[in-house]
Amino acid sequence: MTPALAILALLGVLAVFYILIRPIIRGAIYFPSSDRNIDTMLRFADAGPGKKMADLGSGDGRVLVALARAGAEAHGYEINPLLVYSSRRAIRQAGLSGKAFVHWESFWRVNFAPYDAVLVYAFPRIMRGLEKKLQQELRPGARVIANIYPFPTWEPARTESKVFLYVNENGRRSGSVI
Repeated sequence: MTPALAILALLGVLAVFYILIRPIIRGAIYFPSSDRNIDTMLRFADAGPGKKMADLGSGDGRVLVALARAGAEAHGYEINPLLVYSSRRAIRQAGLSGKAFVHWESFWRVNFAPYDAVLVYAFPRIMRGLEKKLQQELRPGARVIANIYPFPTWEPARTESKVFLYVNENGRRSGSVI
């Protein structure tokens, strides 16, 4: 093997390593939601036909599958390519292609105005910035459901088993949300 080929091979390995490890460093570590909390999140989201829902950091896709089974159009945003693959596979196996979608994209780049509900299971260090983003983008009546970790300044409308429901009562018009 020539030195140039060896360098190219090493760069290729480093690129693959970077793609697989970067999400773990930049995002939250994957930890699945319990079945009980998924059921609570679906009830709080009011998931059903005609609703458009987003799952931020959608992990293995279990929440997306549950939302789509309830009749909602479910969109997941995940930056870990292995979890994106796992989610897409779970959606196909459940026969929900066309009802549930996984986007290999950071949710920081997404506008959430079209969504009826946003579900999130993220660490506290992410919640303050996400709170500000959602405050700017959500329309009146939109729901936000946080699993395990609450938003730092919003008062939940309801709490059950460490699942927090927030409802946007005012929207952008008044400058206050939830």
